[in-house]
Amino acid sequence: MNRILAILGGIGFGAFLMYLFDPQGGNRRRALIRDKAVGLSNKAQKTVSGKAEDLSNRAKGLLHETKSMFTGENQAADENQNAKGQTA
Repeated sequence: MNRILAILGGIGFGAFLMYLFDPQGGNRRRALIRDKAVGLSNKAQKTVSGKAEDLSNRAKGLLHETKSMFTGENQAADENQNAKGQTA
């Protein structure tokens, strides 16, 4: 049974190679495969960089929230009012 599957797999792989390296349409097929691979790579890169940026922004927000818990929100409000008063 394993031998039959190996033979069928070899025949299938050979047919795939013939399809891919066909002198008339092989160039177009390879170009389509390459374009799809590049597009998939670009999409994956955008997704990963977007997730990384989101995680970075969330971490910064958490840091600022934690900092304000220890310094107190009133102190930050007082600093804003002092700054406004100095520019007026």
